[in-house]
Amino acid sequence: MGEINTGHMIKLQRERRGMSTTGLATQAGCTPRHIELIEQGKRTPSVPLLREIAKVLGVRSAVLFGEALRDSHEPGRPQVGDIERAIFTYKTLAPDAEPPDAEQLAARVSAAREAWMTSHSKYSILMRELPALISDAERLILLNDARPEARREACRVAADAYILSRGVLKHLGRVDLAHLAADRAMRYAEETEDPLMVAWAHWNLGQSMLSDDMHGVAYDVARRGMELFEPALGDGDDRHLSVYGGLHLMASIALTRGGSGEEARDLLRGPALTLARRVDERSNHFGLAFGPTNVAIHMASVECEDRQPDAALRVADEIHLTRSPSVERRTTHLGQIARACEDLGDDAASLVYLLRIERECPEELDYKQLLREMVRSLARRARPSWAPEVRYLADRHHILA
Repeated sequence: MGEINTGHMIKLQRERRGMSTTGLATQAGCTPRHIELIEQGKRTPSVPLLREIAKVLGVRSAVLFGEALRDSHEPGRPQVGDIERAIFTYKTLAPDAEPPDAEQLAARVSAAREAWMTSHSKYSILMRELPALISDAERLILLNDARPEARREACRVAADAYILSRGVLKHLGRVDLAHLAADRAMRYAEETEDPLMVAWAHWNLGQSMLSDDMHGVAYDVARRGMELFEPALGDGDDRHLSVYGGLHLMASIALTRGGSGEEARDLLRGPALTLARRVDERSNHFGLAFGPTNVAIHMASVECEDRQPDAALRVADEIHLTRSPSVERRTTHLGQIARACEDLGDDAASLVYLLRIERECPEELDYKQLLREMVRSLARRARPSWAPEVRYLADRHHILA
């Protein structure tokens, strides 16, 4: 698989603007040598640094991630294009298709979310299941268009399906489709007139904004979601607390990316942690995995976002990661800590965390471009004592081919 890595994209965008490595480094807040190593593929930039580089170059950071996932066209292999076609051709009703049942479709969406949160093969499963879930959700709405109560229930299922789709598409590197899924989820959630669904859709929309460098918009979405939802908390349960807490976590990341790291830390240590201690995180409501462990994971994320790798590692040392019921949360956290180790020059530790990611979910290294680049970069500068391990890891996932 020939992949255009992030270093090549940075060099291409820099040269298009007639900018030197020194000029880019000065404005991005790093050394010219660091930029050179990134462009040579010998270092992988942390996500916060990547955003700074993108800002200097005047592009979205998604542009610098390298080659987006492409369909393999292998027989029997799930295709990203199948999800894309389902999203853009949702109004096409197959005349011989059996009308979907709302209860059965809701159960299918729930099962798909469970696979996304827990399965070692979550990408393959979701890429196979999502096209039918999206198409059936849209058909369910159209078939119940003239029945208000039935339409509201159909909108609930459709919003759920699109919220799930947004998360998967983000991790597949299709930010464009993730935005569309988030917008549809919000529109359908509003039709349900259920404050819980609307708040969850706000969280989902904010996450989509975060994935495309729109941290200011994400923070506004989080605050608006909290304001609208707060009156419903009094009669709520753990589900309500989880969604409300999730909005706090999203706001903390948006604040950090906006330069308000201390305010983000206060939000996590105060209101978010207070809410988390009231929730049984093993229940994993709405796939949010909200609870004390997830708050701690976000504390480490804030330190990573604030370009404080030492602090991130100190926080990570206190996290009992096995308490999180979500493989997505665990692997995302491990990826951040692997990058923090790399930033500190501890390549062997970075490799350990990458191997942990592979143990949790091997497909992460097949589908996440930045993880693949990290492995590629480690292989180029590996020391003899651990070079075979990183090369075996790369071979298992066809990273150096």
